[in-house]
Amino acid sequence: MPKIVKKTEENSKMVTQLSGLGIPHDQICAILEITKPTLYKYYQAELIRGKAAANSKVAENLFKIATGTGREAVTAGIFWLKTQCNWTEKQVLEVKNATEEDDKFKELIKDIQRTKLSEKDSSDITH
Repeated sequence: MPKIVKKTEENSKMVTQLSGLGIPHDQICAILEITKPTLYKYYQAELIRGKAAANSKVAENLFKIATGTGREAVTAGIFWLKTQCNWTEKQVLEVKNATEEDDKFKELIKDIQRTKLSEKDSSDITH
């Protein structure tokens, strides 16, 4: 027989608060002694409200930091621009005179091969 859930004002406030603190839903269920489907059925609005209120407080604080001064303002400002304004960092690798570099690399490989061959020849002669 299914457990009867009595949604109380106290539990509603607690779910809102716990959700806002980032407590995982399975832990909220453990506190209330209910299953996840029951949590979602009876407390969906509280879960959403708690998370939204917490996100709002964090965003407000980040905005204050980002629009302030100092090292934290730079870091917070960069974070804000990346997440809210779609800014990205791109690394550009510039290759100048790739043909010359390829030729140098090929010559290096040939030198290594010659060295290995001469080592092999000298070891064959000594044995």
